[in-house]
Amino acid sequence: MLINDIINEKEAGEPIVYIDMDGVLANFFEEWAKLAGIKSGNYKDIPPADIDPTLDKMIGTDFFAQLPKFPTADKLIQMVINFFGSYKILSSPLRNDHANSKMHKIDWIGRKLKIKPSDIIIVGDKTSYAKQADGTPNILIDDLGKNIQRWQSSGGLGIKYQADEDSLSKVQQGLEQFKAGQVTQESNTSKREENIFEKDSEIK
Repeated sequence: MLINDIINEKEAGEPIVYIDMDGVLANFFEEWAKLAGIKSGNYKDIPPADIDPTLDKMIGTDFFAQLPKFPTADKLIQMVINFFGSYKILSSPLRNDHANSKMHKIDWIGRKLKIKPSDIIIVGDKTSYAKQADGTPNILIDDLGKNIQRWQSSGGLGIKYQADEDSLSKVQQGLEQFKAGQVTQESNTSKREENIFEKDSEIK
């Protein structure tokens, strides 16, 4: 075992906390709405016919590097650190723009986050990270209900959190329960993924 492996090795049975980027730390949805010409900044007002064309406008650009950070982002990360000591970013790339969007997401994380993650993973399917090799369930904080459901179906623990809609107390309560070994299943979903993210792993 390498010295770095020894340093980074987590206590046996300790979950790894993965935090999604868009909708949790970065204000993706409001900027998406603005790109679509929606003055309200509400992505729900994007006409169905404009959804795909607006996503296509992001391809090959630095859209993700320029996203505003939610005011609660650093507090959320500090909360996770207080409970579990470290965290990793687990985010999905933009469809048809994997390499470019990944590059700009990593750039954003490096510039915007005060407390850096121990790892940055940009991948379409998050479920392979739901459990550790020894079966220990990992924790995902994500704004998409489908991501949480798939994560839990794969043996992980999920907290559905949307920074523009939910209080940080929701995350705190979930982390407290998981830390105490009180496992709960998250069943809450929203229209966000039902109407827009039918193929959410391909979109971002």
